[in-house]
Amino acid sequence: MKFKNTVIILTGVLALTAVAPLAATAAPVTGIKVSKDHGGIVIQQTGQEVHEVLGGTSPTMDLTVDKGYGHVKIKVRNQGTSTISWSLQGNGKEYVYKTVGKGGSLTWNSLNSFPNGMPSGKYVIQFRADGNKVDGEAWATTGQYPSDIN
Repeated sequence: MKFKNTVIILTGVLALTAVAPLAATAAPVTGIKVSKDHGGIVIQQTGQEVHEVLGGTSPTMDLTVDKGYGHVKIKVRNQGTSTISWSLQGNGKEYVYKTVGKGGSLTWNSLNSFPNGMPSGKYVIQFRADGNKVDGEAWATTGQYPSDIN
């Protein structure tokens, strides 16, 4: 009987030593940052991320700035033959008005105009091309810290 108990205990110990290295290698790896292509915007800690393919004569893109995520970055790529003008509107006012020449792109962030972050709320980005078709793409993201959108 003593011999059987010893064999059972040794078998259990052997099984655990065989499984322990496998469990260690199966542990998730942390601390690796993978960069994503969001129109060239590298995402770190963000609130909302939006992407829109622009078409028609007056397309819009919705953006929500949650409380604590007031740092905003917007990139617009113009793939059309007309200049695109775009504005960021919300809370009853226009915050930004920019233009992007044909074939160009423009990245805007809120850090210069709103160093402490934009007010939380729902925003609309309105795109126009002087009555012509808007052809392009737009990306937007919000972040907790200025470094989140750089």
